[in-house]
Amino acid sequence: MGYYSQPERIPTLLEALNNLIVDQLKALANLLSGGKIPTRKAELVSYIERQLQGEYLQSLWLQCDSTQQAVISEVVHSPDDRYQPARFVSKYGKEPTWGTGESYSYSYKPSVLALFFYTYTMPADLKAQLKTFVPAPEPTRIQSVESLPATLLRTQRTYDFTTRKRQTNPIELPLHSRATEQVARRDLQTVLRLVDLGKVSISEKTFYPTGASLTAIAEVLEEGDYYSEWTETQSPGGWQYDYPIGNIKAFAWIMLLQVGKLVELSGKRLALTKAGQKALNEPAEKTLQTLWKNWLKNTLLDELRRIDSVKGQTGKGKRNLTAVAGRRSKIVEALKDCPPGQWIEVFDFFRYIIAAGYEFEVSRNPDSLTISGYGSLDDSDFLILEARYILCFFFEYVSTLGLVDVAYIHPDDAIFNFEKDVHLDFFYQPCLSRYDGLTYFRLTPLGSYFLGLSDRYIPVTLPQKQVLRVLANLEVVAVQQLTRADRLLLDNFLQPISDSVWQLEPSKLLDAISQGRSVDELRQFLIANSSEALPQPVAQFLADLEVRTTSLQDLGSARLIRCTDTALATLIANDSRTKAYCFLADQPQAMNAGLACYLVVPIETETKFRNALKKLGYSLPV
Repeated sequence: MGYYSQPERIPTLLEALNNLIVDQLKALANLLSGGKIPTRKAELVSYIERQLQGEYLQSLWLQCDSTQQAVISEVVHSPDDRYQPARFVSKYGKEPTWGTGESYSYSYKPSVLALFFYTYTMPADLKAQLKTFVPAPEPTRIQSVESLPATLLRTQRTYDFTTRKRQTNPIELPLHSRATEQVARRDLQTVLRLVDLGKVSISEKTFYPTGASLTAIAEVLEEGDYYSEWTETQSPGGWQYDYPIGNIKAFAWIMLLQVGKLVELSGKRLALTKAGQKALNEPAEKTLQTLWKNWLKNTLLDELRRIDSVKGQTGKGKRNLTAVAGRRSKIVEALKDCPPGQWIEVFDFFRYIIAAGYEFEVSRNPDSLTISGYGSLDDSDFLILEARYILCFFFEYVSTLGLVDVAYIHPDDAIFNFEKDVHLDFFYQPCLSRYDGLTYFRLTPLGSYFLGLSDRYIPVTLPQKQVLRVLANLEVVAVQQLTRADRLLLDNFLQPISDSVWQLEPSKLLDAISQGRSVDELRQFLIANSSEALPQPVAQFLADLEVRTTSLQDLGSARLIRCTDTALATLIANDSRTKAYCFLADQPQAMNAGLACYLVVPIETETKFRNALKKLGYSLPV
């Protein structure tokens, strides 16, 4: 009987034995050493039940090999009475021996393990007896390494049609790695600055960044996107790279900022919200933590949508997809068990998720989804759905936020494309996503803090140094390497003269201020990055500009009402019923001469002004 027909619970051993046929009972009785074996069913049941008690039971336990004892130990010390094959094989690397010969054939002979399980479920009363002497199993551990190899060794299996023999060829793949923690802190400021400058657009339907925006973001990220500098066109294995990888980090940042409510749509472009403006001047790690918490519960994007090869997600398969928050919580719980600072291979993480009971489903009915060119999925496709989902979650969001460092290869060279004994009933699958190249990850100090594994986070702070020199001739010179965020700000406020020199020009500054910038923002930036007081000509230039840009104030739209004489205008402007909704326009000469003058009525009070005017005995024609 297969695993999927396992009963959840069998109350007693007697009930389990009574459900067997005589031939099955005789096969179990032959495993015992209690003398002559009965032939009648009731006597067989009684015979077996007696020998699965006390010292006899302990003797049977000792007859099991180490793997069989591990199976019993796992179930005895588990809240579940059933044998979980995927969990067991993921932890121990192999199945226990249940018997010899083909199951349900006359030649099949059960092993002693069959006395402990019935349809792979342990009777509850038998489990209670075993718990008195069976030791607890070894804890489930995740494999890790302190350092990474420079290359990954893979074995390519081919078929030589000339010799009609299979061949194996070793392949060495260069392994690329990225430290993400400090880069994430700086990239956050850069992308916020890019949004603030009106350089990012999204689709109003999908909320995805446009292609032009993705290109702009990738260009300003400190180390670029993960594959933006990948120049190789052919694998060391000899095949051409043809999977269109596209953007990972650039896409992630815009989705994260939207979920964190740091940006909002203004026209066709994104703009910073008040929270986004505040984040420009707050410690980056505080904002990153907010983004992380918000991402775990967001429904703006199901990461599975980024696995382009999985079709049917918006059609009939959508109703069968599980809640994204539940999937993420399982992955996060498993991530908390990872040793900080140690590199973990993703396949070992997959094993651990199943072995430790953190498995989850992406779809309740995988048959409703399809793979491009391969047809419908089935219940065994862990590598296609759950594993690919984990890779996207890690590579695109967890690493972008700086929680894990990553090591990767080209997705066309991914381990999915090589035969490897991974003990998870996996099947060969080709490259299906841009995330398939993720090979190792390592929990960072920032990640440890966000996951609650450490009580506090101490960010690495760089010593204060002078990166700008502000000259009396209104030039600003970069004397150290600038961050991309700083360069974006200077380019927006000042006129570039060369790669390292900018000029303070009124027209350029006025354009920036008209777009919502401020003179004080520039002043504080120059002081902070030059580590000295501004030269007097520069300070005066900025002070004069600030006066000119704050002397005028836009109070909004209003109606201008012409009165036939000054007395009428004064009456309406001062009457208790209308004075709250209008005011006199400043016309001293007209008022002194007794000529007509004007009332100003703000648009938002126009209706109330008209109603109050009627009470005064006047009417304003439309």
